[in-house]
Parts: sequence; structure tokens; C-alpha cells
Amino acid sequence: MDKTRDEMNGNQRILLSYLEALVPKDDVLMGLAEFQSKLSDHSVPKEVYIALGMLSNAEITNVLHELTRPF
Repeated sequence: MDKTRDEMNGNQRILLSYLEALVPKDDVLMGLAEFQSKLSDHSVPKEVYIALGMLSNAEITNVLHELTRPF
């Protein structure tokens, strides 16, 4: 079951907020590529790394679903 933004835990909200800041207005894939690049360069904020480490695959999937909902 997908969680809406209001039902997400704090770690999911941290990740979603960070991803939303990276995603261009109409290109989610470009934003995800930028996120992957920042992860590789170790230039993601510490709280995002912590959130990623604490989230399950299902929780990350819910974040991605919420991120792509407008598209």
C-alpha cells in the first residue's frame, strides 16, 4: 500500500524533500540521475545518508512513488 506524504515517517520525508529539490520541473529521471551522482561523489547531506540507511525497500519505493505522482 502506498503511503501519502502525510503518512510518511520522518526519514521518508527527509529523502522526499531532498529528491524534490533535485528534480527539475518536468524530468524526474534527470533528478534521480543527479541524486545518484551526488551519492557517488559523497556530496549528499548526512541526514539523507542516515535516512537512506534506515529505510526499507518498501519505504523507499513509497518515496519514489510520491515523487513521481505528479507525472
